[in-house]
Amino acid sequence: MRVTRSAALRCFEPILRRRPWRASLGFGSFLTFEFGKRVRQGKFWHGTWYLWIYMSSWRLDGPKGLLATSDSPRELIGRVVPRLAAHPLTAVEIKLRARSTTFEFGRRFLLKVMPFSEEEETSSDPADYWLFFMPRRMVLTMQPRCGISLQRSDRPRNRKL
Repeated sequence: MRVTRSAALRCFEPILRRRPWRASLGFGSFLTFEFGKRVRQGKFWHGTWYLWIYMSSWRLDGPKGLLATSDSPRELIGRVVPRLAAHPLTAVEIKLRARSTTFEFGRRFLLKVMPFSEEEETSSDPADYWLFFMPRRMVLTMQPRCGISLQRSDRPRNRKL
């Protein structure tokens, strides 16, 4: 189900002003941020809320400017991103027309997330560029062309893996 920008922002309210207990680099340049109680899902541990930066381009800025991008060497990303776990998520800004979302950590770090490429935006099956998993098996997703959706995370989805 499609949701409005303001409804999407309300989904983040339970974790605002909370630090992720893990901020990490995953496959490729995917990032994950785990919030809330630790929950085992298969062989992985996740938070009751977790943010997955997926098929996207992203840029992380700190107080003195650029720290890393999705194109930076994995070694650099792997050193910089875990530092965000020391800072609470203080704001989320979704700009639908600009096709970007900015996650602010500790009022010091800005993680700006955009669609991976123009080709991805115009494909017949664009991938989600971020997913926010919440309690009660709900997931909020952002797609380049389709906007923001909220649905059960255990339902089959049309998304590339």
